[in-house]
Amino acid sequence: GAFQDCRSLEALFLPSTVKSIKYDAFRGCRSMRLLILDMKIFDGAVFHDTGIQRIAENAGVEYEMIGGSFPTFESNRRLKDWLIHHMDASPFHKLCYNSSVTTKQINDYLTDHGDDSALTIDAIHGMTPLHLLSMNPHAPADAAAVLLNVNMEVAFRIDNQGKTPIDYARDYNVGGLIVMIGS
Repeated sequence: GAFQDCRSLEALFLPSTVKSIKYDAFRGCRSMRLLILDMKIFDGAVFHDTGIQRIAENAGVEYEMIGGSFPTFESNRRLKDWLIHHMDASPFHKLCYNSSVTTKQINDYLTDHGDDSALTIDAIHGMTPLHLLSMNPHAPADAAAVLLNVNMEVAFRIDNQGKTPIDYARDYNVGGLIVMIGS
């Protein structure tokens, strides 16, 4: 597969121009915990032997194998359903990893739900909305500034992997990193 055995790959944002993904594209990407893509172009099998599969299993998703090598159709369906809905309880986080997020949407969310929503931590990844925004290469840099203006300490919050939003911005969203450093 295209990314097979990329053990350090943590997150990937695939554009809407990607129309298909091969079965083994991410096999062995054991650090992968976030993949943003059009959910119609894959089945759950692309996540076999990835960090996403491990997180889903830890969250209670049953994942069964046929002959020890291939996930069952039902396992793939359960994993895909979980992947689509696992962040439903964290709508601000979900907004921040949307590839078309805008600064206005961030501002509107904070206005509607209060500044404390910028400090919420999702139960699965231990991330704040700024963590996800920092991982999103499509997020405008000034959107990070909005979250930092709410509370500068959010830039130094550590997630379940021991990383801060600054760590992710360095790897995925350089514009956001520049804003964080300059704030």
